[in-house]
Amino acid sequence: MQKYYYFLLTRGDGSVWRWSCRRKRLMQAGIAAAVFLVLFTGLGLRSVSLGLRTSCLQAEVTSLERQLAVKDSELIAQKRSDQAEKERLGAKIVAITEEKDLVMATAVQDLSSRSALIDEVLKKIGFNLETGSTDDVVANSGGPFIASKSLLSHSLINRADLYLQTINTLPLGLPTRGWPTSSFGNRIDPLNRQRAFHTGMDFHSDQNGKVFATADGIVKEADWNGSYGRYVEIDHQNGYSTVYAHLSKLEVEAGSHVRRGQVVGYVGSSGRSTGPHLHYELRYHGSPINPAKYANIEEIIQASQAKMRRK
Repeated sequence: MQKYYYFLLTRGDGSVWRWSCRRKRLMQAGIAAAVFLVLFTGLGLRSVSLGLRTSCLQAEVTSLERQLAVKDSELIAQKRSDQAEKERLGAKIVAITEEKDLVMATAVQDLSSRSALIDEVLKKIGFNLETGSTDDVVANSGGPFIASKSLLSHSLINRADLYLQTINTLPLGLPTRGWPTSSFGNRIDPLNRQRAFHTGMDFHSDQNGKVFATADGIVKEADWNGSYGRYVEIDHQNGYSTVYAHLSKLEVEAGSHVRRGQVVGYVGSSGRSTGPHLHYELRYHGSPINPAKYANIEEIIQASQAKMRRK
């Protein structure tokens, strides 16, 4: 037997409205309502949760957009800074390049001037750089003629290297601190007062004054040599040799290498001599030549410099 529930509603006029519902249907309706309420409540909570999550995500997106904007600004600023640095470095490179070009041009001009000066000086002393010899013709020599390349065909650097090699082994300058007392050539012999040929130059100097090598070379002889007294001969490996005689003491030995300006001995009066002095000879392939121009190189350089300045 089915059970019913009755619902009575009384109106204001005293009439009664009655509604009946079976118990089973009412329970079904209650269960449906409860399920609906639970689902509605769950959906509401889910919606609230999603709303909160959306708000959080929106805040994170906003924060990230702000950070991105800051990074964009930093990148733009860095790019501008890099561009400015690039322009600065470019300007610096241009300036350094211009300075280098100016230095190179000045150096080349200075090197050319020095080369021209050396050319002028070597011509003054009668040295031919093309042939590597003096203008004097050497006796007892010959051989086939083979034309050499002109020095003009050499680059400036090669010419400078050649000049340095030549100057280092070319006997130039004074061999001691003093002044000449007897020149190269014919003279009256100071001991027997007869006419004689003087094969070198005599320099007055104090006893034991320093005697210097006038070019790089190898000592050919360093010993007593008859009337020369204590004697040093240096072979400069280019046909030239120099002799330093009447020394009081020797500072080098045969076979030793010497450099220009190195002390080879001391002024004395050994051998055939009238007093302390240095007898200095310049020889080319064994034949004595006048050392005056080679010894007075500073005067020749000054004259050549003055001539070049007038040009």
